[in-house]
Amino acid sequence: MLHLVLVFSSFLHGALLLQGRSGGFPKFPLVESCGVRAVTWTPRREARVVGGQVPPYGAIPWQVQLRRGREHQCGGALLSSRLVLTVAHCWTDGLVAVTGSYDYSRASGEQSVRVEKAIPHPEFRKYGPYSNDIALLVLSEPGIQIGPLSRPACLSQESPPAGTWCEVSGWGATDPSYPDQISPTLKAAVVPLLSLDTCRKDGIYGGRQQPILDSMVCAGKLHGGVDACGGDSGGPLVCEVNGRMELTGLVSWGDGCAKRHRPGVYTRISNYIPWIKEVADHYGVDYQ
Repeated sequence: MLHLVLVFSSFLHGALLLQGRSGGFPKFPLVESCGVRAVTWTPRREARVVGGQVPPYGAIPWQVQLRRGREHQCGGALLSSRLVLTVAHCWTDGLVAVTGSYDYSRASGEQSVRVEKAIPHPEFRKYGPYSNDIALLVLSEPGIQIGPLSRPACLSQESPPAGTWCEVSGWGATDPSYPDQISPTLKAAVVPLLSLDTCRKDGIYGGRQQPILDSMVCAGKLHGGVDACGGDSGGPLVCEVNGRMELTGLVSWGDGCAKRHRPGVYTRISNYIPWIKEVADHYGVDYQ
């Protein structure tokens, strides 16, 4: 994702919020509901380079990091204490879901739970290499303890209209020239949603091996400069709706990072709500 200079005061502010206590209680709000940040944060819309901004700790509590051993594998989105959504092309054996992660070099505040079972969509790759690119991960019991730093995003029942500004986050590459070098710190970028008609135009993604399907969402600036990148796959694209952050998409694919006329392509969550509920019910786990 985009690379921005970390403003020390913002980092210090986030750290103090974590350490500060009043009457023996943490200063985070205690409302255990979906789509609510642990700290107030409004990301800037005009990030200057690929990679985004460094949010304060607790601003993206639905972010999941999928690791294999100590190695970063992909991103994901927390749905409930035992359910995580990611993209199907990220799945590999031996994954651990980590929430509360911020600085990859430190483990403070993290929760790590083994992935017990992965359920990729049954029609993954049926209509192209990134079609139905979604998987539901069931975590081993008792799962993630839901709290201020580990809280699910609300599920989007209907995708917002084109032009809506949304937020994508992850530990992806900060320099598109080196897509395999992930960021040590969680970052977020703000991108506008694009219409499917725009995304399907010749010169954008028209005529590709992977067509732009109705089950996909495109987001980004057509002049480039802001995008998800290598290592961000599976990470959440959230949009604010009625004061809560709704999971609208998952980072799926694109042509390079932040290139002109090459926006990011995301799995459209609203298309898969019935499937998510069906799988959750089948395995007897709550999904929100």
